[in-house]
Amino acid sequence: MALEGLQLGQYRLVRLLGSGGMGEVYLAEDARISQQVAIKVSRTETTGYPNTDATKDAVRLFQREARAIARLDHPRILPLFAYGEESIHGTSLTYIIMPFRPEGSFASWLQQRSSSGLLSPREVAYFINQAAEALQYAHDNQIVHQDGTMERRTSICNRSIRAGCPGI
Repeated sequence: MALEGLQLGQYRLVRLLGSGGMGEVYLAEDARISQQVAIKVSRTETTGYPNTDATKDAVRLFQREARAIARLDHPRILPLFAYGEESIHGTSLTYIIMPFRPEGSFASWLQQRSSSGLLSPREVAYFINQAAEALQYAHDNQIVHQDGTMERRTSICNRSIRAGCPGI
């Protein structure tokens, strides 16, 4: 089911930004305050077999991810704005709302600047240090990020890395 145009709470889903193993990320807008956010959606069909172990596990993992993000408060980690669950047209949607970074992912930023040549060793160290700070903070709070790739999980803002799931 295409989700563009649907309403989740006060947010209207504008367009798909990307997808991954646990869900899809959409650009959404709260028209009341003209705010754009990123909404990561985990879909579970409510028709058929909604009470299967696989369905329950998927919801449990998504809730665990939301709780983990909510516990973190670090300048290099995107904050969690909200968590929600709704049923729309027979589909159960579980979602998390985080800041939208129009600059895009770190990977996109690297591709866009590819004509400028390779990053210098100093620039590489700068970005690795920022990512390491965020990971260390998460580890210090008993959270282990199980996918350490930076490809889609980081966004770039003013040449600073922000780790988070919706930074696609």
